[in-house]
Amino acid sequence: MPEAMKILVVDDEPAVRKLSAFYLRNWGYEVIEAGDGLEALLILSQQAIQLVISDWMMPNLSGLELCRHIRRAHWDHYTYVILCTGKSEKQDLIEGMEAGADDFLVKTFSREELRVRVRAGERVVNLERGLACRNRELATINAKLKQAYERIENDLKMAAWMQANLLPSVSPHTLGVRSEWRFRPSSYVAGDILNIFPIDRHRVAFYVLDVAGHGVPAAMLSVTISKLLTPDSAGGSPLKRFNPATQTYDVVEPGEAVAELNRRFQTNDDQYFTMIYGLLDTQRLTLNFSQAGHPHPLLIRGGDEVRTLGEGGPPVGILPEAEFDSIEVQLQPGDRLLLYSDGVTDCTSPGGEIFGEERLLRYLSSSSSKPLGELLAGLEAAMETWRSIGEFEDDISLLALEIGARARNENETAAAGSAALAETENGPDPTCSVQKDSIQIRSRSGEDL
Repeated sequence: MPEAMKILVVDDEPAVRKLSAFYLRNWGYEVIEAGDGLEALLILSQQAIQLVISDWMMPNLSGLELCRHIRRAHWDHYTYVILCTGKSEKQDLIEGMEAGADDFLVKTFSREELRVRVRAGERVVNLERGLACRNRELATINAKLKQAYERIENDLKMAAWMQANLLPSVSPHTLGVRSEWRFRPSSYVAGDILNIFPIDRHRVAFYVLDVAGHGVPAAMLSVTISKLLTPDSAGGSPLKRFNPATQTYDVVEPGEAVAELNRRFQTNDDQYFTMIYGLLDTQRLTLNFSQAGHPHPLLIRGGDEVRTLGEGGPPVGILPEAEFDSIEVQLQPGDRLLLYSDGVTDCTSPGGEIFGEERLLRYLSSSSSKPLGELLAGLEAAMETWRSIGEFEDDISLLALEIGARARNENETAAAGSAALAETENGPDPTCSVQKDSIQIRSRSGEDL
């Protein structure tokens, strides 16, 4: 059976108090009696009582003051108050309501009037009990959700830290190639990833890739791919192939490396990625790269000349038999290369207009003489101004390379890189003369494009 509701009857006239208590007990309520407001207040501070029936005029503490004390108390339950009074003026009733009374009984009241007033109060108390119970349940659920959110947030922060550790080191030079980069996930983790590293004694490998989608699923795939794209041939990297004739590992052409990735990452969950993978030959001053559905690399030469390179190509992970070309470009000392994800050009203004390739080219043309770090910082600032509200909607990655002209002591830098790779390489390639004429772009077959 449900627990009987406790009712406190407060009246300085014992006969009236006893009669009311008699009726209430007969109706099944648990009744407690008090002779004045002070005694009632003491009982209320010691017990959880849901309903109070109090006389208005009493010595020591009136029913009106008792109401005020009850409403100022911070109990974890609601106490319904019925004031009994001989007053019937409208202003008296208003004063009682302002003091915190919920209902009134005008003396002398009948047995049935007392019953219906108490029943009305009981309904309110039961509603309050149910609401309090639901609120406690919600508080418990919210506490659990908060703990779960904090765990997820901590996990995401750790994942972001792990992903950041896969990005290039702070060294601005690799075999005489100066580099700068920017990486801005739209959330904790990104589907973008980039890197640059020496792959043999005179070539620098680099890539920028963008997994379709956002958040954890895209980030997990980008991290998986990044762990594969290393110069460590023992890890099953598609960037090198074992040569049984020489018992060494040869560097694979970019188009072949991307094709191998395409074969490995054929899935049934519609996940795919775009990328640029390339090799910079610091002796021959050539760029050899493959473009797989990614925005075109941008070549910055001389004063304000900016050119797009490549012809597109399909993304990785969609067409099992897709072919990926290797494109060769003849470089000059001082040439710069910018690679970026589509989060740059797709960055939208508050009005919905995209930043766009044309605006990017104009910025690069006007800022081409700036040092690489300032060039990327300025581009990032221009995008933030363009966006102007909130975070970027898509991940943003930028990788800028500068060949030859401004690198410090290229021979020492190249020698340091050679020593680190001596265990995995066959030896230096023959030195080729540097061509400084117009840009030459060739496909893997050697035909001019």
